[in-house]
Amino acid sequence: MLLGVANYAAAKGGVPAGAGGCAKKINLVASPAGKAIAARGTAAVRTAAKIGFVQQNFEVAMRAAVADGTTFMVFANGLPAGTITIVLGTGVLSLDNEPPNVLPAGVDPVCSIGLVVVTDGAGNTILSGTF
Repeated sequence: MLLGVANYAAAKGGVPAGAGGCAKKINLVASPAGKAIAARGTAAVRTAAKIGFVQQNFEVAMRAAVADGTTFMVFANGLPAGTITIVLGTGVLSLDNEPPNVLPAGVDPVCSIGLVVVTDGAGNTILSGTF
């Protein structure tokens, strides 16, 4: 049966309803420190049944009026997920579990991510949101 679900999902481009998948996107809210640098962003999670496994994706995208090379830390469920480096005002953290990739602890499973926080190098919250 699982193979049937995977084949159906592959043909339709995702996991059918009731198969335990998710596809969610949120707008992140800027803190006062984030507003000071005109920060804005989104976070998205998605699963898709593939033959032999369920592919999971987690992405955080942001814009900010900061110098190229400025880095921000992304946290999911209170645990570090990765970094975003700004180039020309934008940056993206994109994670998936497509072999050989492995998702960080706070990101796996992506459908269970609640709180997403983006901080600057000093640990100040810049953006945050909850799925």
